[in-house]
This record gives sequence, C-alpha cells and structure tokens, in this order.
Amino acid sequence: MTTPRIVPLPGGFRPDPELAALVADCIDGRLDATAVAQLEALLAADPKARKYYLDTLLLDAALDEQFSAAGVTGMVDMLAPGGGGAAGFAGEPVGWGRFRPLTRAAAAILLAVVVGGVGGGLAAWQAVKAAVGITSVTPLAEISRTRLAAIAGKPGSTPEPVKKGRAIGRERLAIASGAVELATRGGHLIVLEGPSELELISEREAFLHRGKAVVRAADAGDGFTLETPTAAMSCTTGEFAANVDASLTTDVQVYTGAIVASGVAKLGSGQFPDRLVAGEARRFSPLPDMPPETLAFSAERFVRRVPDDTGIGMPVNVASGDKVGRPRLESLVVTHAVEPVTIDGVLDDWKQDHWFRAGGGAEWIEGGMMFDADNLYVAARVGDPLPMRNSVDPQLDSQIVWHGGGLQIFFSGDRVTGWPADANTPSYYVNRKTEAPFAERIKAENPRLVTLMMIHHAPTKTDHLFLGRAPSFGPASVAAESFSGRFERHPDGRGYTVEYAIPWTTLGLADDPPQAGDRLATAWELHFGDETGRLWRNQIIEIRNQREPPGIFLFERAATWGRADFR
Repeated sequence: MTTPRIVPLPGGFRPDPELAALVADCIDGRLDATAVAQLEALLAADPKARKYYLDTLLLDAALDEQFSAAGVTGMVDMLAPGGGGAAGFAGEPVGWGRFRPLTRAAAAILLAVVVGGVGGGLAAWQAVKAAVGITSVTPLAEISRTRLAAIAGKPGSTPEPVKKGRAIGRERLAIASGAVELATRGGHLIVLEGPSELELISEREAFLHRGKAVVRAADAGDGFTLETPTAAMSCTTGEFAANVDASLTTDVQVYTGAIVASGVAKLGSGQFPDRLVAGEARRFSPLPDMPPETLAFSAERFVRRVPDDTGIGMPVNVASGDKVGRPRLESLVVTHAVEPVTIDGVLDDWKQDHWFRAGGGAEWIEGGMMFDADNLYVAARVGDPLPMRNSVDPQLDSQIVWHGGGLQIFFSGDRVTGWPADANTPSYYVNRKTEAPFAERIKAENPRLVTLMMIHHAPTKTDHLFLGRAPSFGPASVAAESFSGRFERHPDGRGYTVEYAIPWTTLGLADDPPQAGDRLATAWELHFGDETGRLWRNQIIEIRNQREPPGIFLFERAATWGRADFR
C-alpha cells in the first residue's frame, strides 16, 4: 500500500494512516479483494472514516463538473497566492482564473490528496467510484485504431502498448509515440499523434494538454469543441486540427467545414473569436496581448488518418472462391469528362484509355468511369450469353434484383477517409463470431459509402438504378428521375452495353463531390442470371484491395474495395 503524507481536514480529523493508504490505493486502482474488505471494515466501524470517504465523493462530483479539463496541477495552481493561474506554478497557462473558486473545505481535501501523492487527476477520482461500486462510469469513446502507439508511462518505465477496443471514460490519455484514433459515442473521430495528451470531457468535448489532435466532427452530431491551454475551437461539422507545443502555443488548421476559434488567454480583452474555413490556419500565443497569427496552410502538418488493420478472411474453397472472385487489379483511373456525355449506350464520347477488362470466354466485362462537376459516369461492355433477361420484380424484390443479372458497383465518395474505405457491415462480425465495437458501428453509418445496382428489367423493358448505403450495402429504390441510364443489347445477342450518369446529388455528395487528385474507393461486381432471369448463376469481381485477405465479401467490408484514382 501507499504511505501518503497526512494533512488534517476541516474539523481536525486526521485519517488513520491505514485508511489513507487504502483510499490512495483505491484511487490508483490498486485494491485487491483483501484490501477492499479492509477498506469496507474501516468504513463500517468509524463514522468519521465514512464522512472522510463520502466527502471525497462529494468533492469528486464538484470537481467533475468544474475542473475536468484543468487537471490536478491546474487546480492546485488556483490555490496558490493570487489564485488566477499567472501567479501559480511556472509553465502553467494563463487563464485558469476562468474556473470558479473552490470552497475552503474542498480546497483542504484537494490538498490532502495532492500532497498524498495521488497524481492521476480526475481520472483517478473516477476510479474511486468504479473500484468500490458506487456508480459506473459510462465510456465516452473507444480506441478504434492504433498505429505503433504506446501509452506514456513514468520516467524510466517501459511504455505500454495501446489496445484497440479499449474504452475511454472521462480521463486523460497520454501516448508517447505512434497514433491512435478515438471514436466517441457522439459519432466524432479524434486522431491523436504522439507524444500527446488528451482529456475527454464528454462525447463532444475534449481538452488537448499537449501534442497534436485532429477532430472529424460527425455530420449528424451536435458539433465538437476542443480546448487547449491557450485556445478553444468549436465546429458543427467538418475536420480541423490543433497542435500544442512546449511553450503552450496552439496552432489550428481547418481541413473541411468551418470552426470558431479563440484564444482563451484573451477572454475579456475585447478580441472577437475567429471564424476559420477550410484551407485556413492560425497560431494562438500564450502571451495575453499577442493577437492570433495567420499561418500558411499545410495539408501534411498532421496525421489525419490511422491505417486500418487487415480484415479477417474466411476459408476459401472452390465454391466460395466463385463468390468472392479472383480479382487481379487493385485500382481504376476515373477520368474527367471534358465534353458533354450523352447516355445512349453507344460510348463514342468516352475516353477508354484507362478501362479494364476481366473474365474470359463468353462471360467478360470491360469498363471504366468518368466524372465532372455534376455526375459520376459508369460505362461497360459485357459479354453475356443470356443478356438483359432480368425478371426480378424491382418493386417487390429490390434487395435481390442482382439475382437476375446486372452491374453492381461499390463506391466511396468520402474524401477525408480516402482509400482504403472504412466500414464493416454487421454480417462481417456475425460471420466471424465476434461483436462489432461501437466505434465500428459508427463508421458503418457513413452515408458517403454507397452501392450502385444497375439492371435492365426485361418484362417492362426499363432500366433501373438501385442505391444502397452502409451498414448493409443492400440496394434500395431510387427515383427514376434521379439518374440517366441505358442498357443496349449487342447485335450478336451475346452481350450488352451499359451506360449511366448518376448525379452527385443522388449519391449524397453534392456538398463535397470528388475532385481531380482524390484517391477514393470502388469495386465492380458483374452478375449473370439464368435463362429465366430470376436465378443467379455466376459473377465477375474486379478492382479489389489486394492487401485484404480473400474470403471477405465486398458487401461485408469497405476496405476490400479497390482504389479509384480521380484525374
């Protein structure tokens, strides 16, 4: 057990050294079953001991509300002569005076804890409640990805690896190296690059004590606020980053959307917050009279994305090999359409230099993609001995229209994530007898990941587009006026040509459509039906991430999709 120094509390009560040591160990999370029993016995036998313990819990509630971002050192700073932070510990930021003063009793109890050597900050106080079963602390986030990351330990100690899937509560996470990605319960993503220290306040608030953090606010969330010792940033949606250096200077940069940023050391100075939009950057000084400085934007200044782990493949036999395909190509060039494209199934207005070809014999496909400011274009020539016979009812059975034959394309228009795409459907986890972490469930809701299913319905002689989104990537009907498509049978009756123009508005990408230079994700899956047009008989799969193991269906994991290079 720990042997802390004892400081008298209000009323003259000096806790027994054994009690103080047990409480300290409890705060540090070091109690075993025997020590828990000892602590319970002391509390049951002595009303003053119970009061001592309950006072700490009451203090915890107050500190939880007021000081989570400050940490113990910041709070002790306020107790120093002057109380406003500037006269406190050397190196601490100015501006701590914005916190409400502690009561005399709360200050005395806080000092007892600090002098006793409990240095875990508010995270340690949360551990008090969790260790003795007073209440449970709901995780605010989960570590969704890691890359060469290690938790910063005490000087001379060996850093511990950061584990993917670890729940993060209202606590400070310090990493010595590498990078981690946190997914909050509010749907926001935070990339922390070591050495850094971040404290979660809530599902949509955090305090960056040092280092670099990139925040990607959820599209449908309530926004996110990130504070540092010298700045505060808030956004409704979009992506921004902050770096706190050793001098407590904060550099802020906006990648997408817009943020409101202000220097916290300047509160009351009459300076207004800055509104920063994509492509802008600012520097906030710890000096109270120094105005924000405009910085040159640098896309490479921060690590914006942590590479995903390789997926879990399933055993592949002859039958399942046909289902997952044997793709050879990993990427497809998507060219810019400089001339107007007429959707007529002729393709004489297409540049076909970057088209691919897959399959052989009577069943094959050659195709490509183009784009402009308004549309994504898809075109292909298909070898099919039973062409354009799909008779699956598009009104009643839209989920299985592919059984009768057609072209299915998986596409990610998420310009921030880029390639590989990032989402796993529920079936990915079910088939592997594991549970989807809530961080992965959040990613699976990404509306910029879509499935396009193009068919010709033989009974009505109509061309259709079905649109599916994560997390199932299953098709759902799209109104006919939302696209332009054409299937044209080859003169020899052994295949067909397909050509579609799909507006970015239909894909939900009108606010941030793909641009030249983007590396996004796509995969192609050509389905063949039987003579009835209702039974699936074969398929060709091409453009697949070759780093992903076989035995993963395209509809299960977006990381399996190949690369789409926009030029």
